[in-house]
Amino acid sequence: MAAASTDGGLTSQFQLLIQRSCSLLHHFDGLNWNVDKPSETDGHTTTAAAADGGNDNAAMNDNEENDDDQSDSSSDDGMMMFGGGLLDSDSDNEDDIMMMDSGVNDANDQDDYYEEEEDGEEEEEEEEDDAAMLKRASSVHVALLTSLSPTSFVKDGKELVQTLVSSMLSPTSTTTDNGDDEDLNKLIITISSVLLKSSNDYLPKRMSDERKRKIGLTNSLLAVQYLLHLLNTSSTSVSSTSSLLGWKLVILPLLFNTTTTKSFNDTLQTALLNLISPTSIKMTQDRLGYCQDVCQLCVLAVDQLTSTAAAAGAAVTSNHSRQSQLVLVCDVLIRLYDGMNKLLGKQQQRGGGGEELALPTKCVDSVANAIHLVIVKVIRGICYAQVEHDCGGSNKEDNQSVVLLEPLLSLEAVRPVTGMLLPKLYPSGSVGSGNLKEQQQQTRAVELWNEILLLLSPYSEEVVSLDKRKCCRNWESVAPMTATAILCILLPSFRGMELPAVPATGDNHDNHASSPLCRPVFQPSVWALIRQSLKRCGDTDSFGGDGGDSGGRGTSLLSRGARDGGSSTFGYDDDVSTYDRAAIDQLLRRRSAHILRLLIEYERDSLLRSGSKKKGKGKGRQGKDNQDGRIDKQKRGDMWMKYVLCFEMLEMEIEIHLVDQVWTTVKELSSEASMNNLEGVNDSTNELPLIVWEDVASLLCRVLLSDAPTLRKLGLYRFLCGDSGIQVTSVATEEDQDGNGRTFMRKAESKCKVKKKSGGASVPITTVSVSFVLDIVMRSYDSIVGTKVGTNMQIDEGGQQKSEKVADLLSEFLSNYVIALAASSEDGSELSEFMTRILAVITTLKWRSLVLLFRAVATAVDQSASHKYTLEQETVRSAIKDMLSTFSSGGAPRSLQEGLRQDLTSMLKNAVPWTRPDASIVLDVLSLYPPQDDLVDNTDNETHSLTRSALATWILGLGDGQWANNAAPVCASAYVMGEMLPFNEKIDILSGVNTLERTLGMAISLLCTLTGNASEMLWPAIFKGLQKPPSASSHKAIRSMILLEWGCREEALSGMGNGDIVTDKQNCMLPPPPNVEFLLNHAVQLLMSQVMEIKTSLGGRAEKSGATRSQASGQASSYIYTLINQIRVLHLSFPSSSSISLAVNAILSQCADSLKQPNSDETDGPIETVVTLTLCYASLSCDAKFEDAKELEKLLSICEAIMTCELSQAKGKSMRRDAVQALRSIFHYAKWGSLSLIVPMINEAARKQPGGAELASGSIQQIYEKILISANEAVDSTPVIALPPLFACTTSCGEYLVELEDAGANGTSLLSSIKVISETLFAVLKEETASSTWMHMLSSMCNLLFSPKLLLHEYQNSYVDGDRDNMPVMESFEKLIEMGSALKPHINIVAVSYISVAWLGNKDSSDQDVGLAAIPYRDNIAELLVYKEPKFDESSANQNSTKDRHGILPQTTDGSSITRAFVLSFLSKLPSPENMSDVVLKELVHHIILKLIDACCLPPAKGKPFITGSEEYSKMMRSWQALCLLSRFVTFDIANEVAQKVFKAMSNLSHGQIRYFMECFTVQCTRKHPSVFGQFFITEIRRNDLSLQYVSSLMIIGGNLTVGSYSNDFFHSKSDKKIKEILCGVLPWLSSTQGFSRAIAQLLVYKLIPLVVDVENNSGGGAIEKDDAVLRSVYLFLQQNQDMSRVRVKQQSFFDSYDVDTACQFEGLLAFEVDDGDEASPVHMVDAIKECLADVYKEVHDEDAPEWKQMEDLLISAEGGNQDESVPENDELVNFQRKILPVDALDLRIQSLHENKKFNAAGNKKQGLIVCATLVDKVPNLAGLARTAEIFAAETLVLPNTLVKKQDDFKSISASANDWIDMEECKEENLLVWLHKKKAEGYTIVGLEQTSSSKCLTRFNFPDKVVLLLGKEKEGIPVEFLSAVDQCIEIPQLGIIRSLNVHVSGALTIWEYTSQMMKRSRR
Repeated sequence: MAAASTDGGLTSQFQLLIQRSCSLLHHFDGLNWNVDKPSETDGHTTTAAAADGGNDNAAMNDNEENDDDQSDSSSDDGMMMFGGGLLDSDSDNEDDIMMMDSGVNDANDQDDYYEEEEDGEEEEEEEEDDAAMLKRASSVHVALLTSLSPTSFVKDGKELVQTLVSSMLSPTSTTTDNGDDEDLNKLIITISSVLLKSSNDYLPKRMSDERKRKIGLTNSLLAVQYLLHLLNTSSTSVSSTSSLLGWKLVILPLLFNTTTTKSFNDTLQTALLNLISPTSIKMTQDRLGYCQDVCQLCVLAVDQLTSTAAAAGAAVTSNHSRQSQLVLVCDVLIRLYDGMNKLLGKQQQRGGGGEELALPTKCVDSVANAIHLVIVKVIRGICYAQVEHDCGGSNKEDNQSVVLLEPLLSLEAVRPVTGMLLPKLYPSGSVGSGNLKEQQQQTRAVELWNEILLLLSPYSEEVVSLDKRKCCRNWESVAPMTATAILCILLPSFRGMELPAVPATGDNHDNHASSPLCRPVFQPSVWALIRQSLKRCGDTDSFGGDGGDSGGRGTSLLSRGARDGGSSTFGYDDDVSTYDRAAIDQLLRRRSAHILRLLIEYERDSLLRSGSKKKGKGKGRQGKDNQDGRIDKQKRGDMWMKYVLCFEMLEMEIEIHLVDQVWTTVKELSSEASMNNLEGVNDSTNELPLIVWEDVASLLCRVLLSDAPTLRKLGLYRFLCGDSGIQVTSVATEEDQDGNGRTFMRKAESKCKVKKKSGGASVPITTVSVSFVLDIVMRSYDSIVGTKVGTNMQIDEGGQQKSEKVADLLSEFLSNYVIALAASSEDGSELSEFMTRILAVITTLKWRSLVLLFRAVATAVDQSASHKYTLEQETVRSAIKDMLSTFSSGGAPRSLQEGLRQDLTSMLKNAVPWTRPDASIVLDVLSLYPPQDDLVDNTDNETHSLTRSALATWILGLGDGQWANNAAPVCASAYVMGEMLPFNEKIDILSGVNTLERTLGMAISLLCTLTGNASEMLWPAIFKGLQKPPSASSHKAIRSMILLEWGCREEALSGMGNGDIVTDKQNCMLPPPPNVEFLLNHAVQLLMSQVMEIKTSLGGRAEKSGATRSQASGQASSYIYTLINQIRVLHLSFPSSSSISLAVNAILSQCADSLKQPNSDETDGPIETVVTLTLCYASLSCDAKFEDAKELEKLLSICEAIMTCELSQAKGKSMRRDAVQALRSIFHYAKWGSLSLIVPMINEAARKQPGGAELASGSIQQIYEKILISANEAVDSTPVIALPPLFACTTSCGEYLVELEDAGANGTSLLSSIKVISETLFAVLKEETASSTWMHMLSSMCNLLFSPKLLLHEYQNSYVDGDRDNMPVMESFEKLIEMGSALKPHINIVAVSYISVAWLGNKDSSDQDVGLAAIPYRDNIAELLVYKEPKFDESSANQNSTKDRHGILPQTTDGSSITRAFVLSFLSKLPSPENMSDVVLKELVHHIILKLIDACCLPPAKGKPFITGSEEYSKMMRSWQALCLLSRFVTFDIANEVAQKVFKAMSNLSHGQIRYFMECFTVQCTRKHPSVFGQFFITEIRRNDLSLQYVSSLMIIGGNLTVGSYSNDFFHSKSDKKIKEILCGVLPWLSSTQGFSRAIAQLLVYKLIPLVVDVENNSGGGAIEKDDAVLRSVYLFLQQNQDMSRVRVKQQSFFDSYDVDTACQFEGLLAFEVDDGDEASPVHMVDAIKECLADVYKEVHDEDAPEWKQMEDLLISAEGGNQDESVPENDELVNFQRKILPVDALDLRIQSLHENKKFNAAGNKKQGLIVCATLVDKVPNLAGLARTAEIFAAETLVLPNTLVKKQDDFKSISASANDWIDMEECKEENLLVWLHKKKAEGYTIVGLEQTSSSKCLTRFNFPDKVVLLLGKEKEGIPVEFLSAVDQCIEIPQLGIIRSLNVHVSGALTIWEYTSQMMKRSRR
């Protein structure tokens, strides 16, 4: 084959086309397209072909004549090929041709071209520019190609194009095999470089990248058009070609190519597809073949995407690339399908016969089959793994192994199917039966339904395996996601079809004869999908925020993709295992709800149609039965529709007051489900299924597990109150069923006009499933615990706001649920399941939730005590393991741990006893219950006793009742002998304590104790190990010692060895018997030998110092700690044992002698010192003492000797590093442990010994100062286990030094010593980690530092003298407050609880001294008065550690006010100002008052009140509360300043709760200083520029002072001048627009006029008398008017009961109810009087209706009693505002398609209306316009600033419209440009303005595309914008007022436009 040679050949021709195209489109000439050698110049060098461009151009214009066939072909195919859809719209073709003819080659214009484009262009604008550019380029290319000379025809264009395309797409070569045709090879390279490679190298270097990109786009388009030109100019048979052939040979191979890495721009892809349009081709047999070939190409392309083998060598590897290719295939099929259908329609319009319609029909059917095949392949490519066999190198079939290849398509691939193919192939209502086409469509529908059934069938694995397919790895998520997506599109067409209910199996997929046929609504598999999807709850372990408004609306995987870093077009990842489970479940719920709505709506419509046909035909009993059956079906359909409406509301709505409206319907559904559960499930195939409890549970899940925590709390409250229909209490009363008359929000009145059945009795509580209680209810509660939302619910009960605890309701519900389960079933299976599940949730719930659950259940099982449930032993073992793991993780206080242990024992005690208990499991349980240890904590004795009693009951009930008595001694003996737990091979101090060994010994001791015969069971086992003198390495002796220790801790082994302490007649304890003394002696020897084992274990000489915080050091010190505790336990249990006393006293004496004499043996010196210190500490722990008279001297000498001890450097061989570390750790532990016991002994001896004071002033003080310095230096090097004794030693020294100051001894250096002590203690606190020890240290530290005399000493010696740097106590306090901050409030509580008492001084302090010590802390006090403890979980450590300090606080103190309550308590105990020191009054109290008032005077930002619950709101509230308490200290010298600031603060906007305390403070100050505050009050009330809120406060203050109980404090006599002044100020407010102010003004005027005027005397004359007459008439009117009299009586009672004194007292301030933010929530007088006015109005109007009205109501009621046979509308079914589930929320569309923007969220097509509100500035108007524009499907709303969407007032008014409507921003300065741009896009600008040329709104015919321009509120549309307006319109008006609100005007105009569009569409 050879191409025709025409002036240089085809290559030169193509290069010339490229050159001309660039010249015309991009103002550039001289491109060098010499592919062999790219140009090195800047673009001015041209090829020979370019030089001859003029001749070629002239040649192109010659011989343009064509024959008729060519003309027909040109008209048939030519323009469609080259122009297609691009030339259908406006184009500048003539201008392009003129430019071409004139040959625009002006090189001077190139400089403009090279200029860089401006940055900042929007992406959408660039896309639009690309599309416009390609449209223009297509027109230019058409002109260029049609101007080519006819001599350029080739011999066979089809063969040439095939060669070119195949060569270009070849992965190995871009040339043909025909080496003789050099021009053809060159053409291939040239076109390939344009299409498949970057052509930037051939462009000038100075050209911008953006310009190069655009040139590449136009050149690529030209290359394709040139190939189509070659195909169309074939010299053989032009008529044989068509656009389908162009698709087949050129465009689709290029677009579908997978062998190259070239990917076309999306805009270019669209342009290429637009080149071909089959809308007007003449169908022939050849073209039918081409159509089929195109379809085959598409199917093969899909095969490459779905088949692993086909994709192995393809370039399409990423999910995004595969998705793009799939969208492209679907786009091609849709274009082909639409084009063929149009051809078929045109043929039918022409009246063609059967033969003429046969080919188009076959063509349409072939495309439809291809679409169907692609759908099936995509479904299988998403859901099924491909099965391949790996032979393993052998041909034997037995050796083959199955290899599963996971699907290549992700869930993203379903969107092209649901968004493009399915709507096209199965439009709504298209599938039916009748003609051949519909029958074929029916066949495809059945095949597709079979694929869906395979996704829904529980036996899918077996079914698809017959087709060599396997379900994919994530089938549980992928199958329902795919099925729901397809069903959402198919059901509008399929829901009326009779389809198979069981999928076809095997190779015969078409055989459905044996399968039952029914509509989808009756198919069990469909209902199973719906129900399983609706109950999916997502990842409930993590919710959306502490109060975000996500609520689930508008979110989907589609939107999540771009937000979470995914593709902006596609929202799924490659691997389905990475999907967000919550998002998947949300999508499934919404799709299933949509599917359910489609099915129910169709069924209800079917009932309506069938009812209208059969109405009146039924006669007799059969007719009645049919009628009753239809009514039952209708009722069932109505119930399901109610269900759908409720589900959509709860799924989509986040407004709490709207969600709160659904509970009446939910209760009705619950009642229906309860009755259906009793009747049983209906399996009928021609009826809707019954609503059961599981359905209602799915409904409740939507609110209980909502993303919004406020909705979760509301749902919990309603559910636990019984508002969901569940009988939550044991005895259901009518009041209980109605929720006790409480409402969270005022419910909307029901709009239901259909008579409905009563909800009936509440559903039994046992209807609720166990999984629902634990997985939903408990998880919902757990999610709000510890959050800002809290667990308190603010309710409105009888007009009063009250707070109710959700925790209490939940606890009661759980208890009642357990009791009901125990009583409902005899076998106890459900209760057993519940109890088993409880033990499995230990690690999944927060501590607070877990404690509540266990406490409620334990209380219930104790109450029932029926032994009706069983707990498997392995379940208990797992629970114990979880509980131990949770305990060890920390964070929970011991009180909660003990509570959980107690509740667990109750559960075990009441369970069915194990018949054959496993001893290991029993001991595991007992290991959870350590004995009460006075050394560590002080657990509640009562709780401990109850727990042990329950454990004993459980233990003694195991087996036959004798199991414990038999097993306990056996376990004890086996433990000692090593039969129960093997011995360790070697006992090494470096290995630390054997925890497992000690835990098992503790459990065995407890087991023996619980039997009641511990001594008889333990002593024999103990004797086995201690019957002879033991060695340190004796395993039996060590275990016997462990049993002895735990037996003593359990108080089972003491005294005589049987648990009883024996005393003589003088009540002196007798020594133990000889056998016990014998054992104790051996035990002491064992312990001492283990201490001496240090020499053996750590033998050697230390040359290098080691760290003291390593693992080895910690284990060694803990080992010694255990030994010392053991010997101490023995001493405490056997205090009369002579062997122990003699041993420890002897050891102490030996240690004293050893410490005084330095060791001469340098080899063992360090170890000997450590052993001596350890023995000293052990003996001191057992109260060893010196018996002589020189005890103090010996103690001081030992103390000094210990201080001088050091680990001297040893000589000789070195020690291992871990041994060195262990040695140093034990040294520090023993050293500081010994000192912590010796220092208190020194203090006690110094107090008792004569002359101790003199000695103390010298030696003791010097030694203590050395100890303090050493302790301060040693903190960092001391092991953690030694920190508590170091801390105790430091505090003991400090206490004695403070005593020396009190005694008047040498105390000048006290503050210096306190500074050292403080630094040391803080350093220890920083290192200590154990919470219980830490809190003990904190309390000890505060007790030492915050002593009254120390604070006073610091004030007198440092603060007064101005030495602020020498105040260590104050520095310590501020450091503690800083440590507390917001995360550790317990630190603040402890510190303030101690120091607030110290500020008051000692008990014997005089009033003049009280508060002096607090003066330095006045700024801290002011800050603490507004401090608020954060909400923290009860599981947080140390939460209950401060409760012992709360005794001075009222019981009503809220948990967030404890710190400030201590400060308020201090202020309340200060003496009165008269008795107080002037220094304290002025420098402390007055300073705090003025500081608080200054903070209160600050106005809120933006002129709006502080947001309730915010930090500013909290500080303002607490400041005014503190001022109320301090009001008694406002003296005359600051009264004027305070009054001025108070009334200034009152003028600011603030909440009513804050104003309540503001008003109380003002009333108190005014009573105290009437002359000052009264004058300010009179001045303010006579102003006429006050805000209504300010007036309200003034009226309340005035009412209290003039007519309330405090009037005597304000008015001294009736002649008081203030009366008249107040009356003058109040009188104008009788006409106030505010009803509240007007009502109080009436009361004040009524009370004040008689004090000024003699209301009984009507005589008189003159001006004054006339004024009196006016006042008298006002008074008489107020007196005689009945309505005002009612209001006045109620108001007077309010003021009489207004108790300001209580509100200003310490107890009263803390007694107020708190709101959700834990702030006081008093009933403000404004709210009370508003309620009063409402009551009076109700009393006046609540009279009996007239008789005619009563008769009308009776008639309406009677009519309502008749059954209405019509199907009620959805609005009539429920009494709440319906929520539409947006189609966008189903995630079914392709976001990249432009069609997606043509529909709104509800799935309706958007109107061509753009509402421009750029000139509107008020937020409420913008929000209202957003709501209106969304409702009427406007295209876009233009705002002046899109940030307005985030404002609260916009959100509240727009009602979520901002989530569903497109909004864009346009500033006023850019408006004119924007308007002209829209005019260029074809929009008509319509302005809403009254002008001389305005048209009436009702007479104006709106065009389809309109921009509605709205003006400003007052000015309207400015003149500069009227010039861009095409037409002004105005709204006709009939009233006087000549203007409407801009939102109202816009709404009326939008509706008029919508009305006209609706009428136009109907026509």
